[in-house]
Amino acid sequence: MRHRIGFIARVATFFGVMLLVVPYVIVILTSFDASPAALFPPKQLSLRWYANAFQRPAFREGFVLSVVFAVCSATAAVTIGTAAAFVLTRVPFRGREAVNTLLAAPLMIPQIVTGLAFLVLFSSIRMPTYVGIVVAHTVLAVPFVIRVVAARLQGFSPSLEEAAMTLGAGRLLTLRRVTLPVIGETMLAAGIFAFAISFDNFNVSVFLTRTRGTLPVEIYAYARTEGDPTIAAISTMLMLVSAVTLAAFLRLLDLEALARATR
Repeated sequence: MRHRIGFIARVATFFGVMLLVVPYVIVILTSFDASPAALFPPKQLSLRWYANAFQRPAFREGFVLSVVFAVCSATAAVTIGTAAAFVLTRVPFRGREAVNTLLAAPLMIPQIVTGLAFLVLFSSIRMPTYVGIVVAHTVLAVPFVIRVVAARLQGFSPSLEEAAMTLGAGRLLTLRRVTLPVIGETMLAAGIFAFAISFDNFNVSVFLTRTRGTLPVEIYAYARTEGDPTIAAISTMLMLVSAVTLAAFLRLLDLEALARATR
């Protein structure tokens, strides 16, 4: 009986992995199809759709905008989220749980509703488009930063900070020499999450875009009118960039220790 259960578990795991991997394989192979019909499996191989992706200004500008928005929103989200995590874990005050729940609201509200709400708000106050997108992406990313950093702070004993202040260090020096080095990797990991959330966002960005949009918005606009494998080529390049970036961060971060600290 135990061997049968083990066999069933292995089969289920295999099919689960296949469900995750096969779609990516199909997208990668389709991106090399020479015909504009996006056939699978491709009959002839070509790089023409990769060249088409680079030749279109909308994709180039959308990629640059997505990177700029992601860097700005990730920086703001890590700054705001880390400060909020400090308050929620280090400062006892009445209504802390209510504030914690309120800060998690962007996680519970559908992003389409959030995007429409931001559109109405920013239109009423005439906020510049690009500033509004950064603000919206920051709001969406802050709850993730708070969760990650707060979990690390809860596992970090305040006695170390108290010992530093007892020995004469001020609060700022204690923060710079004791606290930030301990939670630095966690903040970097939270920044990666925030960057990915902003770069990949579509539901909110599509409401706030007026002329040139982010890369997901431009991909959607292209897919509505064209059916060639250009989108598959862009997706393949993004997967490659993501894999290389993840491999680089795996060498820099001790993710196992980070996972233990955030449990």
